[in-house]
Amino acid sequence: MSFIILTVLITAGYHLNAQSEADSLAIEKTCRNYIEGWATGNTERVEQGVSPELVKRTVSQTKEGVSFTNNMSASMLIMITKSNKAGVKAPDFEPEKPFSMDVIIYDISGDFALAKTVNTKYGFFDYCQLAKFNGEWKIINVLWGFLPQE
Repeated sequence: MSFIILTVLITAGYHLNAQSEADSLAIEKTCRNYIEGWATGNTERVEQGVSPELVKRTVSQTKEGVSFTNNMSASMLIMITKSNKAGVKAPDFEPEKPFSMDVIIYDISGDFALAKTVNTKYGFFDYCQLAKFNGEWKIINVLWGFLPQE
């Protein structure tokens, strides 16, 4: 009996935030706003998805094979997105198919989440770290890379 009372007392002060369907849907929408907005040149959707303090990174290599980190800010992403209004300037690996993407949510812990977006048409993926800002999910950090081509 004292074990039950002790357990109740210990856990009573903790607020448990379980993954809700509403959060899952909002996170997926946020990721879709980011990628689909980029693909269609819709800056408003991108701005809805990302924090103004977004940091987007990938690892690139010089011709000599030396790795380096390549960074992009939210303002650079918006500028690139504007140029996509005339069409995406990335290689199209599936020209016969319309744009589509998958969103995989790995974890939601309270107001923080980790998701992955994958699109085979343009051949890249994003690991997205998200957080709630004023009740809205925003992408804070992105680590992205190209999908391996077979």
